[in-house]
Amino acid sequence: MNFFYFQIAVPIPVREVFTYKSSEMLAKGARVQISFGSKTLIGIVIEQLKFKPAYEVKEVSKIFENKPIFENNIFNCLIWASKYYHHPIGEVFQTFTPNLLRNDKKSLPNIDDSSINDYNVNVNDMHQDLTASQTKAIKNINIDKEFNISLLHGVTGSGKTEVYLNLVSSIINKNQAALILVPEINLTPQLHKVFSARFNGEIGLYHSKQTPLQRFKVWSKARSGNIRIVIGTRSAIMNPILNLGLIIIDEEHDQSFKQSEGFKFSARELGIKRAQKESIPILLGSATPSLSVLKLVEENKITKINMSERVDGRKPPSLIILDINNKKLTSGIAQESLEAIDKTLKENKQVLIFINRRGFAPMLQCNSCGWTAECSACESNLVYHKERNRLICHRCESAYGKPELCPNCASGQIELLGLGTEKVEDYLARTFPDVNTIRIDQDSTKKKNSMNEIYEQLNNSGPAILVGTQMLAKGHDFNNVALTLVINADNGLISPEINALEKVSQLLIQVSGRAGRKSNDPKVIIQTRYPQDKTLNQIRNGDYLSFANKKLAENKASSLPPYSCASVLRSTSPTQQNNINFLLKVESLLKGKKNIITLGPLPSFVAKTKGSYKHSLYVQTSNRAYLNRVLAFLANEISGLKESKKVRWSFDIDPIDFS
Repeated sequence: MNFFYFQIAVPIPVREVFTYKSSEMLAKGARVQISFGSKTLIGIVIEQLKFKPAYEVKEVSKIFENKPIFENNIFNCLIWASKYYHHPIGEVFQTFTPNLLRNDKKSLPNIDDSSINDYNVNVNDMHQDLTASQTKAIKNINIDKEFNISLLHGVTGSGKTEVYLNLVSSIINKNQAALILVPEINLTPQLHKVFSARFNGEIGLYHSKQTPLQRFKVWSKARSGNIRIVIGTRSAIMNPILNLGLIIIDEEHDQSFKQSEGFKFSARELGIKRAQKESIPILLGSATPSLSVLKLVEENKITKINMSERVDGRKPPSLIILDINNKKLTSGIAQESLEAIDKTLKENKQVLIFINRRGFAPMLQCNSCGWTAECSACESNLVYHKERNRLICHRCESAYGKPELCPNCASGQIELLGLGTEKVEDYLARTFPDVNTIRIDQDSTKKKNSMNEIYEQLNNSGPAILVGTQMLAKGHDFNNVALTLVINADNGLISPEINALEKVSQLLIQVSGRAGRKSNDPKVIIQTRYPQDKTLNQIRNGDYLSFANKKLAENKASSLPPYSCASVLRSTSPTQQNNINFLLKVESLLKGKKNIITLGPLPSFVAKTKGSYKHSLYVQTSNRAYLNRVLAFLANEISGLKESKKVRWSFDIDPIDFS
């Protein structure tokens, strides 16, 4: 019997492909079932070998549809991603394969041009009174069938969504499809509602809170052309959308587009690569563009379109910096802030309170012996959640009962310290009992349709108080918010993280943008113990670009990203010494190489998570191609190190933190 030989990518953390044979010619990208050791796995055909191997080769045990799961452009993107991020190729393909196709539960849908749905624009929803900035943006953004990158830099409230709607309308009229990415799942209901009102046709939603069957249906319909507009989070970036004509990434600066576990990819970077492979335009939208994107604008690789005015003509609110040194705080709120809340509510307006910490109190401590409640699997404090009456680890989500006596000294002098969203909500609900107080955080939005219910509550009430985490900062339209109060911005100002100042400036501008959408006198109060902080004072007038340009100049002078290229080699192990030994050995491999800066081994800010310690080695080089060669060299050398057998390691390209 004649056999054909193929390289198969297997969904395991191994940086190589494996050779199998088949009596049938297999399509590149097809799913096959193989025997791998004692396991039966589903792999992806990468390429055919032109020769018969000299070693014994197993036969493919089952062929599924024998057609590509991803069409050629997406297939090539994933091959590129595996090389760019130096991640096992099988896990890269697995990341974007629907769960029901990772086993034998579903088959690939057929692509039938005759079943492609027609989409019509609902003219009754069209806005005829576009601003001059919106009109100019729509005219200047190139959506012809060719690769180009545009940045829509629009201040909060400038009407970027209306620009997206007009551009997608043009794409639909050309019988093409559009993919719109947002950073948070909780942004999808609002955007889905807006697009459903504008277009008479099914709008696909794709994110991790959906069931596997729901995601598979959207994936399949997009692949066959039955859905031509897909809205999703980062996992949707490789959806096989038939005749894709435009990719939009809203809030492109948001760090939620970077996956931090497993395959550590950036949906923005993958989106740009996909647009290049598909020869289509990609639009990045943000009121606070990332420094890396602004650098590409500086280099004329991205076209920037400005929308500097709000739709209503009002100026974005300026920031009031409130020095809270030597001030009494009640549940984190100063008396001046409380008076501003009271005044706003009496004017029948709504108030947004931002505190980037969920739960009731972040620490339970004994005043007698100093014992602190900690997670048994992680080196982190347990956070008390009053709603559940449990101490919860925010790293591994383990839950514990709250002791009445200190487990260490049996004292009854145990106290809850610090504050989170629950505590602030509890205090404000008691202080303003006649006002609707709503909490928006990971805990309060777990249930299906929870964000829709919150929007309805806000729309149906007059004065109201919203208390929430950074979820509040991400593109929500709260039209009646006239006052925003930021309680704990100082954590970002003093953070040693790589992009700490960029992150906190973006966050404060975005949070402030939630205020004054329909208010004549919006206010944003930032409580701080660092009133003279340079970053705070640079952005107090809402001028993000002023801060960003100064930060870019500083980074350029210091040869820091984005004017250099960086990676973090992460190592996890049940013992710290295994990590340290491994990373020291890797660092020694780089000695003598030119133009390389290393830092580490460094413990993560939370050194132990889920029973394992985390350490990292920071590697910085002068340019992307050189970094790629260095990491390829390291990956090859690491495979032969005995120290690597005692740890789990991975590269994080273009890291956003050390945690």
